[in-house]
Amino acid sequence: MLTLIALAAAYLLDSLIGDPRCLPHPVRLFGRIIILMEKALRRIFVSPQGLKAAGLLIVVIVAGGSAVVTVFLVAQAYRLHMGFGLLLEVYILFAVLAGGDLRNHVTKVEHNLKAGKLDQARASAALLVSRDTLNLDEGGVSRAALESLFENSADGLVAPLFFAAVGGPAGAVFYKAVNTLDSMIGYKTEEYSDLGFFAAKTDDFLNFIPARLTAFLIILAGAFCGRWRNGWRVLIEDRRKHQSPNSAWPEAAAAGVLGISFGGADHYRGERLFRPIINSAGREPESGDIKRALALFCRTSILAFISLLSLHYFLRTWEALPF
Repeated sequence: MLTLIALAAAYLLDSLIGDPRCLPHPVRLFGRIIILMEKALRRIFVSPQGLKAAGLLIVVIVAGGSAVVTVFLVAQAYRLHMGFGLLLEVYILFAVLAGGDLRNHVTKVEHNLKAGKLDQARASAALLVSRDTLNLDEGGVSRAALESLFENSADGLVAPLFFAAVGGPAGAVFYKAVNTLDSMIGYKTEEYSDLGFFAAKTDDFLNFIPARLTAFLIILAGAFCGRWRNGWRVLIEDRRKHQSPNSAWPEAAAAGVLGISFGGADHYRGERLFRPIINSAGREPESGDIKRALALFCRTSILAFISLLSLHYFLRTWEALPF
């Protein structure tokens, strides 16, 4: 019941204030450790096989170690006082949720576009995506923000909630560590294809259920505006149109519900890359779509919270049964 209370409190805090930069954050700690380990291990391992072994070691130490430390700290805090334990559990779960921060960033893009401040909107979008945003027009900025909103709705909100519901704070921290590893070293480039191999594969594995759950929740949230059938159609047709096995699921569902298309040509460090079009029958995104998308995201967030809080309660109740 304490984890249930902590999860509810953490979700409400994240929804209200997002990610306050003034507080210590586990992701920043993960980032420093990953950088130090990468530098040290690259001096030792040089061959492709060696770099893969180094990458596996980084995953085990950073993700596994963070989960073990979390279990220890929470247990010690509860031993000191129930209030200390609950407070620490709330903070840990609050720190790994990124739904509120994601919503706030996309809202800044929407406000800047609405005010005609395209340069500021480009700068706000650059905080959400890795593509070049300097020369994007209003439609390009809108598409970048919306693709990020729905792709990250899975790994920034639903996945941490899912692993918190299943594994408590340690489960959520383990997932967040793997997700951070993937974002830092899980690239399919010459520099990271070997070192980041296990980080990328582990992240894909952990996001398998959350990505699909997010897509279904988006379609359910789309029922409020009467477009769930279109969301389901696009999901079935386009759920594999991404180099990631998971990312296209929430994007396809959202594109169908909103009646817009995702994908197309983008520039990354000056290089032009093309992603398959998701919902080719939809129109290109416009700035006015961001407000509708944020409303869809908020409904999806609430549905995710209710369903995963219920999952946690069911799992704890099941454990307490005498058979």
